[in-house]
Amino acid sequence: MHKELAAAISRVHNTAKKRSGNIIPSSEIERADRELLISTNWLQEIIRGWYMLVRPDVQPGDTSAWYANFWDFVRIYLEATYGYDYCLSAENSIDIHIGNPTIPKQVIVITKKGGGKPVNLPFDTSILAYPDPNNFPPEQMSALGLRVMTLPYALCKSTPTYFLKNEANIQIALGMIKDLQELIYIIATYNFVRSGERMIGAFAALQQEEKAAMICEQLKRVGMHVKGVNPFANEPVIASSNFRSPHRSRILNLWAALRPAVIQNFPAPPGISNDKIGYLDQVEELYLKDAYNSLSIEGYQVDVALIERVKNNHWNPDLHLSDQQERNALAARGYYEAFLEVKKSVAQVLNGENPGKMIERELQNWFQKLFSPNVNAGILQPNELIGFRKHQVYIRNSRHVPLPREALFDAMEIFFKCLQEESHPAVRAVLGHFIFVYIHPYMDGNGRLGRFIMNAMLASGGYPWTVIEVTNRTNYLIALEKASVDHDIVPFTLFIKKEMESDPSKAPAGEAEEESNRGPDDP
Repeated sequence: MHKELAAAISRVHNTAKKRSGNIIPSSEIERADRELLISTNWLQEIIRGWYMLVRPDVQPGDTSAWYANFWDFVRIYLEATYGYDYCLSAENSIDIHIGNPTIPKQVIVITKKGGGKPVNLPFDTSILAYPDPNNFPPEQMSALGLRVMTLPYALCKSTPTYFLKNEANIQIALGMIKDLQELIYIIATYNFVRSGERMIGAFAALQQEEKAAMICEQLKRVGMHVKGVNPFANEPVIASSNFRSPHRSRILNLWAALRPAVIQNFPAPPGISNDKIGYLDQVEELYLKDAYNSLSIEGYQVDVALIERVKNNHWNPDLHLSDQQERNALAARGYYEAFLEVKKSVAQVLNGENPGKMIERELQNWFQKLFSPNVNAGILQPNELIGFRKHQVYIRNSRHVPLPREALFDAMEIFFKCLQEESHPAVRAVLGHFIFVYIHPYMDGNGRLGRFIMNAMLASGGYPWTVIEVTNRTNYLIALEKASVDHDIVPFTLFIKKEMESDPSKAPAGEAEEESNRGPDDP
């Protein structure tokens, strides 16, 4: 049986690799292989006639495998159905160009023929293809293997409503226009008068007056007298739209756009107390509660007794433990070692160091301490704890896809810059936590590190050390998802505020309940 299963997996995997993914049409799977792999949970049906090769331990309701393969399925399905006679809508084309990390609920596709009915996909996603041969986009290109409109053409074809509701996306897209002449050519060639007004107005609103004037002047030379119209409902949160990568622009836009809501909904900072030793003593007193809850949020089965044993060096890593017990013990030891380093870092902030500069300097050290027991146990190699993750990760049951590995340097660089230049400690704490897990720079440990960042930044304003309790895990993840997908930071801000104002003396009780889903820590 094992040999038959291994052979079937190999055949189907090799078939899927031809398309550079895990998506396979049923027509390319032998019936015996299909039946065997479905019965052993190696194949999941997407829609009739289409399957996805997955790990058999994927839990029911876990979205990770689907979201990881979403765009691959869209690519392969559209090519198989329409060949090259399709093109993504203007809005979806912009999403692809700017690397939008949110999985869309619906992909809209223009075709030369065919389509007309939605194709319902897993987890409330879908494809809607409709034929429009008379308006089939003439300016196309391939991106991620998908037929999309060129970025200048997509911007011109986007509706005024899209500009109003997606200002950050538009700003990022405008910053990616390297050749303004191409945009002017599109406007002039297709007589996009209204689009020309929006482009001129958008650049003017972004304080790119030279670009706005260039578009206006060159259109005038070809007989198009176009005046700028501001397409945005609000004043852009940052003036410049010229960044070397869309990921830098996205992080800076998020920070600038969300900070007012944090300030409005969070208590004013009390200021750093003169009793710095007393503050650090209170932090130490909260260690058991903090470790229990932070580890439990991520699915580790820990209790106070284990945490105490680890803290007091009454834990022997050479004992023959079960895999689960060892995983819990290693995580608890790593958390303790990281906590000690974080406490030293907080002391530096209390003594006046710039909090953002401290995070930039110490973050890698915190990460390495978090997983140093795994190195000592021979589970990880020391070099695996150097730098940021080397692979893509996905967060279970989240439509937000963390940034690709090639974006991490740019994103983290601007993240550190935002922390260093931010004047309000509540913004440093709330956005420091949120933006960090939004980027997800490490393969593991992001949630725990995000909560360490939050508390170090709370300390910078004299706020108390705050424990997010495992009993509130669901609301915590819902608030993070709302911030990541809808860019609504208010629920997360209010959640942190409520946790901060709860009774800090409440002791942890019992063992963590087993969770089928993990937290923002891990893929």
